[in-house]
Amino acid sequence: MQVGHGKRGHRARASSGCDPGRRQFLGLTGSCAVGALLGVHWDLTNAAKTTGPSPFDAWIGIAPNGQVVLGVAKAEMGQGVLTSLPTLLAEELDVDWTQVQVQQAPVDPARYDHLTVGSNSIQSLWHPLRVAGARARAALIGAAAARWRVSPEACHTESGAVVGPGDRRVAYGDLVAAAAALIARSDPDIELKRAGEFRLIGRSQRRLDGPGKVNGSAVYGIDIRLPGMLRAVIARCPTLGGRLRSFDSTAARSVPGVRAVFPITPEGPDAFTRGGVAVLAEDSWAAQKGRRQLNIQWDEPQESQCSTRAILAALHRNTSHAGAVAAERGDAPGALARSRRIVEASFELPFLAHATMEPMNATVHVRSDTVEAWLPTQNAADARTAIARVLHRGPDSVTIHQTLVGGGFGRRDATDFVVEAAQVAAAAATPVQLLWTREDDVQFDRYRPAAVHRLRVALDERGFPQAWLDRMSSVSIAAFLEPAETAKPADTEIGGARELPYDIPSFRMEYTPLPCPVPVGWWRSVEDSINAFAVECFLDELASAAGIDPLQYRLELLSSSRRIPQRGGAVIETDRLKRVLTAVAGQSGWAGSQPRGRARGLACHACRGSYIAAVAEVSVAGGGAAVHRIWAAVDCGMVVNPLGVDAQISGGLQFGASAALYEAISIEAGRVVQSNFSDYPLLRIETSPMTDVQILPSSAPPSGVGEIGVPPVAPAVANALFRLTGQRLRALPIQPHLAKIHRDRSSH
Repeated sequence: MQVGHGKRGHRARASSGCDPGRRQFLGLTGSCAVGALLGVHWDLTNAAKTTGPSPFDAWIGIAPNGQVVLGVAKAEMGQGVLTSLPTLLAEELDVDWTQVQVQQAPVDPARYDHLTVGSNSIQSLWHPLRVAGARARAALIGAAAARWRVSPEACHTESGAVVGPGDRRVAYGDLVAAAAALIARSDPDIELKRAGEFRLIGRSQRRLDGPGKVNGSAVYGIDIRLPGMLRAVIARCPTLGGRLRSFDSTAARSVPGVRAVFPITPEGPDAFTRGGVAVLAEDSWAAQKGRRQLNIQWDEPQESQCSTRAILAALHRNTSHAGAVAAERGDAPGALARSRRIVEASFELPFLAHATMEPMNATVHVRSDTVEAWLPTQNAADARTAIARVLHRGPDSVTIHQTLVGGGFGRRDATDFVVEAAQVAAAAATPVQLLWTREDDVQFDRYRPAAVHRLRVALDERGFPQAWLDRMSSVSIAAFLEPAETAKPADTEIGGARELPYDIPSFRMEYTPLPCPVPVGWWRSVEDSINAFAVECFLDELASAAGIDPLQYRLELLSSSRRIPQRGGAVIETDRLKRVLTAVAGQSGWAGSQPRGRARGLACHACRGSYIAAVAEVSVAGGGAAVHRIWAAVDCGMVVNPLGVDAQISGGLQFGASAALYEAISIEAGRVVQSNFSDYPLLRIETSPMTDVQILPSSAPPSGVGEIGVPPVAPAVANALFRLTGQRLRALPIQPHLAKIHRDRSSH
């Protein structure tokens, strides 16, 4: 199978403003006659029995020579959608993979859902993409049956051909014209293949975009090269809330290669750009040298002189008193008031950067009547709208070319870097590529919120919780992104703590947002990475206080089969959480002996419809922790590509280990302290744990895997370190806090 992502393809599309998807499709099939193509546009409005415009559709193109083009609207950012989504189509279409080419669907919000967030690609497209393939297959069978004058029931398909009575066979390409007349009449509720009939779904497939990433032909946003293209960087105020007062560009404009220096304004409320001074040059090095030569005066408001210490202190103060009730069952305050045995602890989590390998970038060409943009974005539709708004154009005049994305993790759902590129390109008569340096990327990110949990639990005589009170405070994403009059700050912060799966008679969660100028946004697994740490670490503390094995403690609290409602209509099934716990215990040898000098910790979590349990094996030397291995058992419903799921979970485990051990963004005097990987360290190859992923078979519909691997890692590591050192680590990242404990012990 070939993936339609080559540098030549991107350059060819750069010269025209027409629909790149349709044009490339015609080029691939070698035919411009509409009647010679079979296109499937499936309207979800009818199939889902809903009203309003269809949020997306799936399309297939089949040429007379048998070439099949499968369109994918989701962004490929390492999660494998250019492999897994076409699998769904090809499974029902019954085509040979050697005949298939995958291409990025054109950005058209009326036909497609381009938003690639929340581990939702497979979940949302599992049914519609299969229906699209099945409808096309039914039309092709109908066309062949009519040609042979037999019943469609007497025919079947295999490897891109219809097979009829007497082993007659006709290739799809020879049926396109006749099938095109039947496709509109095919049944939206058509019967799909059963699991036992799958040829591709459930079988490991190597990543189709892998070869291009290995040989360098894959095109990311930062790889775009267009005739006459200039490069740009922006000097932004390093102080939160600061704005440009004045600047002198004399020295910057004298740098060889610098073409122009000019101010750009902050844009909001959706883009949340900071504005600043743009330097436009012939190459990125000249642009950066020019930026360093700028003489800038900033207005730095006193109210933005915040610090990490002050923010964390305010979060702790917020959790010392009652907040707004976000979830409740039973009477937790009453039970706590009556209890003689109460355990209490606070957990602290820092701001985190996304640190994507490909820093933010965007390439935009503004013409008199059209705009083209080449973007590594998770949200192509919103990017198109944002460009149109800032340039005062209609959205239909803006064409977006979706490139491969060198890491998203929620960061590229934002449009700030896209809007900045449009602002700079509007001042040039040629294409402009805006580049964020690594320092820009770290210091002007949309950070994962800082948060504090204060947990109080009343225990029975056996040491099991009878009442659970969770007071949480954080810097709310919803409060940052939405107008104050409509924002619901808790909505983006309490998932994973609100739906406590354990069987505790009384439960109450309270939430208090902290107003703060630090920009925040979606981060891989969003609030689940924050809340799983507090919940699973505290549960381990309770198990230890009761003298009960942490696994058995959890299993007893999950012994009754329950379905816990989640926001949006989903549920958590406690039986499935118990299943992954039991599986990872066997997988890791939890009950067996452990290597000398090492210990293991356990944690579990449910989110995005999936369930995971993880065991981490750690050691300590010289005041530092090492994570040697992480076992994980996952129930993510029916699996499309096991190899892809394994890669996603393994990547999530490594991502979670990096954040747990090392990562933190700190603020001093209203400025982000960290600037690069030298002071924002990430997990490196030599410190990366081995991962062992067990995917449990399931007949449930597929659920998310891109984010589920992250939440259990930090608590599993912290719980393991307690078993090894006897010290509870209630704040992240682990390494500096563990080092402090080591120093304190040494000094005594």
